[in-house]
Amino acid sequence: MKLVEVVSGLATSTEVVEQLCQCVSGWGKQPVRCRSTPGFIVNRVARPFYAEAWRALEEQVAAPEVIDAALRDGGGFPMGPLALTDLIGQDVNFAVTCSVFNAFWQDRRYLPSLLQQELALAGRLGKKSGHGVYRWPAETLPDAALPPVMMGAESVTVRSDNVTELDDVLLLETEGETALALSIKHHRPVVVYDLCASDTVVLAAAATNAPAATDKAVHYFQQQGKKVLRIADYPGLLVWRTVAMLINEALDAVQKGVASPQDVDTAMRLGVNYPHGPLAWGERLGWRRVLQLLENLQHHYGEERYRPCSLLRQKALMEKHHEQ
Repeated sequence: MKLVEVVSGLATSTEVVEQLCQCVSGWGKQPVRCRSTPGFIVNRVARPFYAEAWRALEEQVAAPEVIDAALRDGGGFPMGPLALTDLIGQDVNFAVTCSVFNAFWQDRRYLPSLLQQELALAGRLGKKSGHGVYRWPAETLPDAALPPVMMGAESVTVRSDNVTELDDVLLLETEGETALALSIKHHRPVVVYDLCASDTVVLAAAATNAPAATDKAVHYFQQQGKKVLRIADYPGLLVWRTVAMLINEALDAVQKGVASPQDVDTAMRLGVNYPHGPLAWGERLGWRRVLQLLENLQHHYGEERYRPCSLLRQKALMEKHHEQ
């Protein structure tokens, strides 16, 4: 690994930190400076990557291979979170989550997964035990993408508000509400789609949709050369909610002086090979969009897990001010 986190405590002098950073650079590694807090940078900021996958699995949103394909192929991450926990070891990953959770006085943002605990207690530790979420050596899994749909919409209209109409079906990018809630609001069939960084897109449909209505959205994306993954109706879907939570956690770490914005982004790119640093990702996506999605998730669940940090709120206000 190219990254080295140089951690300073209350008594660590600036001179010692600088000497360590020079030493690390001399080894051909990239140092980042951080304060001594639970999880440092990488193990703290990365918690939502695992937590949101476990929650989706617990709520039976999709099969493990679909969840992993969504984050890997749709989100641009090098590996799906569930497969990654199998490689790390379910016992090790669960222990780290519990350590961070307890160190932050049981803050619900870091809540461990009961399902992961069950795997660890059962000895299904992942690759090292031959069985975790998956069987190892790596089992051959069915293609998670939907088969081709032959019949599409007769009329396609892309509106100025970035809404696509497929005959009477509304196709919307998720903002953290369920497709069912949007369908009731608009009195029309609704399909929502996830943040998409590649040729794979994740869809969810309102339970009130006729099958033919949902097929129009599948056909629309397949005609654009995309692989389509379908999951249960789930607020924020998989990629968007995970990325939003990573951005929020990174901002919280910056606000509390754990590390600089530049070092947080460098740590997440080099330490866990994320496609973008979380703060650069937030800038690209738009702070207000990230805030809106988290607020919608918080409203849906009624939990503090999705509470936006105050720095995100400030950035969203500044973004709005600059655009006026």
